[in-house]
Order: sequence, then C-alpha cells, then structure tokens
Amino acid sequence: MVTQMHPMNKAVQALVPMMEECGIAESPVLLTPDYDLPKCAYERGVPVQVLFGGRSAVFVSDEPIKATTKASFMTGSSLKKSAQRAAAGGIMNAVSGFLCTVRKLHACTQTDHAPCRDELAKILKSKHVYCCGDMPDVKKIAGNSLVDKPEEADIIIMNNEGIISDEATLLSDIPSEKILYVGPSTVGTAKLLQCEHFCPFGRANLQTSED
Repeated sequence: MVTQMHPMNKAVQALVPMMEECGIAESPVLLTPDYDLPKCAYERGVPVQVLFGGRSAVFVSDEPIKATTKASFMTGSSLKKSAQRAAAGGIMNAVSGFLCTVRKLHACTQTDHAPCRDELAKILKSKHVYCCGDMPDVKKIAGNSLVDKPEEADIIIMNNEGIISDEATLLSDIPSEKILYVGPSTVGTAKLLQCEHFCPFGRANLQTSED
C-alpha cells in the first residue's frame, strides 16, 4: 500500500534541492503576525508576514505564528501540525519570491475583491465545485453547484486553511488539473507542485499594485 503524502511535504521536497543549489537553506527567516496586513477574500485567520532575503510574503494562519528560524527547518520535517505547515507555507512563499519563481506574495486591496470574485465566477461557471477549507465567498459564488464530496467535483478549490489541513492528504491522489489554489498564502506551494493558482490582483509587495 502506497502511503499518501501531504501536498506541503511534496512541495518542500521540490524546494529543498533548489535552496541547496543556491546555498540559502541556512539563511534566516522571520515570521511575525501582523493583523494590519490586507487579507484575501478567500482566506480567514491571522496574517503572518514572512521575511527572507529581503523579500516579504504572507501566510494567513489559524493561529499567530512568531518565530525566527532557518529555511532548512522544513528539510526532513514531518510537518504533522497545522502550525508547522503554515510556517512552511509562508517560508515557501518567501523563498519562492526570493528565487523569482512567484510574484503574488501579498493580498490585493479591498477594492479589488469585487472584480476578483467576478473573475473567479467565470472560472467556476457550469462546474461542480468542492471547497477544501472554509471560504464563504467561494461557496456563495458556487451556489447550487457546490458539492459535498471531492470526487463529485469538476474543480476543487484549495485555500490557506485547506492546504494545511489533514484533508489535503486525502486529496493527494486527485489529478492536479482539478485543483485550483487560491490566495497569496498558497502561491509557493502551488508553484512547486506545478498546480494552477488563482490570485489575479495579488501584489508583489505592500507598496504597489504590481502583479
């Protein structure tokens, strides 16, 4: 019997050789909760700002995370706890930003929420939708197309809560083309797993609206 692996562990496995090749695995990373950071419409929790190599990223966690660590903490870690997964997700975002493989490192502004919902509605039109994570906005958009079981879905939406949940392991056998990661918290993991990511108005930093 093949043991299923949580997607965050898979993403870490993909990132580790990239960090080792660049010699940045032992570089410091700072995680600090910042309640004033803007949040994605599809994310709920505490925004945690992650600083690495001069790049700033965010992961919205179900609990405040404050730590000074190294990117290498993820190497070989089982990431069994949701807080460990959230920290790893934030670090993957910041490191991926440092490596210039992703740019949507922060949420858009409140004024972009409405057009973002409109863009997502176009993607979800005529599709059966399953949500991995609590995201009322997505469920409202899906309406009667929302299904209770992932196997019944045409598309599975994964947000910050879903990506650190145990349920994500159960979805690891789902074809990647059926999963859509949403919000800045999931950007690094989605890129490392080569999955689709939706964050049309996300920002590279907090000072501009740069894509």
